[in-house]
Amino acid sequence: MNVEPFSEIHQGDGGEAVTGVQYLLRARGQAVVVDGEFGPATDEAVRAFQAGAGLPVNGVVDETSRPHLVVTTGPGSTGDAVRGVQSFGLSIIPESPPLVVDGDYGPETESRVRTFQGGWGLTVDGFAGRETWAYLLTDRRTAWPLVKVGQTQETNFRVLPVQHLLRARGFDIAADGVYGPITGEAVRQFDAANRVKYVSTTVGNLTWPALIVTVGPGASGDSARAVQTLFPQLTVDGSFGPETEQAVRKFQEMFGLTVDGIVGPQTWRTLVVPKSE
Repeated sequence: MNVEPFSEIHQGDGGEAVTGVQYLLRARGQAVVVDGEFGPATDEAVRAFQAGAGLPVNGVVDETSRPHLVVTTGPGSTGDAVRGVQSFGLSIIPESPPLVVDGDYGPETESRVRTFQGGWGLTVDGFAGRETWAYLLTDRRTAWPLVKVGQTQETNFRVLPVQHLLRARGFDIAADGVYGPITGEAVRQFDAANRVKYVSTTVGNLTWPALIVTVGPGASGDSARAVQTLFPQLTVDGSFGPETEQAVRKFQEMFGLTVDGIVGPQTWRTLVVPKSE
């Protein structure tokens, strides 16, 4: 749930996640019509897949069933699993037309997948595997991006904010824009102090809400620096003064948030997710 967010998909649901599931079911040998509606026929196909895979049979694409249903595809792949990837359009790319759903994993599909992966902080390899499918099938209106070992500020703009937030939480690490083993270990320790499951070195969907600090005018220190690193026009001086407040208010107005100049959970999430989502 931390690094692979997921929303259960079941009878009565509709939309692109259901379309993706239906294509995956077809790739797994189930003769289901792809119509984006999770009706009785799709429910029956899910149950048949679960029974054949030795999984609990409940008709729900849940956290247990999803990893078994996913088919990894990449450059050169063809078929319904590829159509499933293409059906999402990967609209993280502003102003781009939807992908052609032709079942051919060519250069354009690979490029879109790589851009999607980079936008959400996933491993950028051009392959639609378990991690990428987790983000395709979840409700991305509530998902948080990943920040993990091996990334830098240049490859993931959230690295410095995370390091400053860790420092604000009492971890003595360098805010150097390099998410190395020391930063990862600090995250692991932070996770372990906050929960007993899904502890890792990755800042994910369970880590972000606990790590962020509500910060506003008059604040100082690393929590203010964490915000300032997300605004290129600001000096990262750790003082949440008028310029920082103005930048935050302008951002909040632009994205339809409550305009109060305070960076709380909703503003934090909007700051760090891909802006086309």
